[in-house]
Amino acid sequence: MNRLPDPLAIGADAARPTLLEIQEALGGEYDIKGELGKGSVSRVFLARNRDLGRLVAIKVLLPEHAKDETSRRRFEREAKASASLSHPNVVDVYRFGRLPDETPYLVMRFVKGRTIEERLAAEGPLGEVETRRILRDVALGLAAAHSRGIVHRDVRPGNILWDEERGEALLSDFGIAAILATSGEDVTRLTMAGQIMGDPRYQSPEQLLDEDVTELADVFAFGVSGYELLSGKGPWEAKGNAQLIAARLQKEPRRLDALRPGIDPTLADLLFRCLAREPRHRPRAADLAKALAPLEAAGGTSSREHPTAEAGSGDIREVMKRRVPQIVLITLGVAWGLMTLMDQLVDRDVLPDVFYRLTLPFALAGVAASTVIAWFHGEKGKQKAPAIEYVILGVIGLIWLVLSAWTVLSMR
Repeated sequence: MNRLPDPLAIGADAARPTLLEIQEALGGEYDIKGELGKGSVSRVFLARNRDLGRLVAIKVLLPEHAKDETSRRRFEREAKASASLSHPNVVDVYRFGRLPDETPYLVMRFVKGRTIEERLAAEGPLGEVETRRILRDVALGLAAAHSRGIVHRDVRPGNILWDEERGEALLSDFGIAAILATSGEDVTRLTMAGQIMGDPRYQSPEQLLDEDVTELADVFAFGVSGYELLSGKGPWEAKGNAQLIAARLQKEPRRLDALRPGIDPTLADLLFRCLAREPRHRPRAADLAKALAPLEAAGGTSSREHPTAEAGSGDIREVMKRRVPQIVLITLGVAWGLMTLMDQLVDRDVLPDVFYRLTLPFALAGVAASTVIAWFHGEKGKQKAPAIEYVILGVIGLIWLVLSAWTVLSMR
């Protein structure tokens, strides 16, 4: 995160509103620490509540949008929609107001972590077990919103936060959320005719056609997001938004197990059904949450109460999916063949005995390295190498060099 100057030292040439103005508007209740980021319509600042010592995020509409009445109303709708929800998988909104110049702001829970979009950019596709956990959290958050007549309208990895401290996903940014007519609240349309709100990559056919939108549009975006989490790709192959929209309206989505072979067919089918062209053929968010938590759906104990049970079976599936046993067995076979060859060459005096002894640490290091490489790259498709992989391989290489040196010195 880029560090900002002291809020009180911001000059008049800084982008309005200044941090000083924000802090004064909040009545001295918060200390502004710095800027967390800037989006297309707002800036987000990190602050600490002076009384509670709690870190919060303060979201302020950008000046160019604060002048527009429609943008202000969208922003206020986000605050009202989020504040009306109290759920572990929805980012809490603590306060809403306007600065002296009528720029709206909201104070919300600070989540220590990254968006899922940022994680995908850094790590590539996620593991199946972790993806199921993330999708389940999002489905629970959506089910809570839908039960109150709120449609998010912009479900995507960029609007899903991963809380590193709690190990759970939270749904954020209800900036273009709409209140369903069935909720009994006055519905004011905040979009112009023919205007597509949100990212077209996640828009449902009814959104693209500017038809009536229900909570099942969020389920469609949920399915697209699930594809990206597991494969790094969307359900439709297209170049540019125009081709993507045409494909979405005319073609069936690709099967997820074709993009990521070995995926649980039940999960692949669930996400495929989320992408049905007809909204009534899609599952509801509450049904998704149940399907992604089979123990609870069957009346069993929550996996969060007994994480070791889920982790145990999940880890075994991960090991098999990454083809670790196959790769390690192949490496053991190669190591055994190399040891046998060196033994024969030493017996025939073709090579000195030291070569045979050096083969053993080399073979052990090779098996260890192949296990690490299989874990990080054993799945089909291209996977990015994380920093921890280089560290582990470096340690293995160092141990091999030490053992080799000790072997040579011990024979003198």
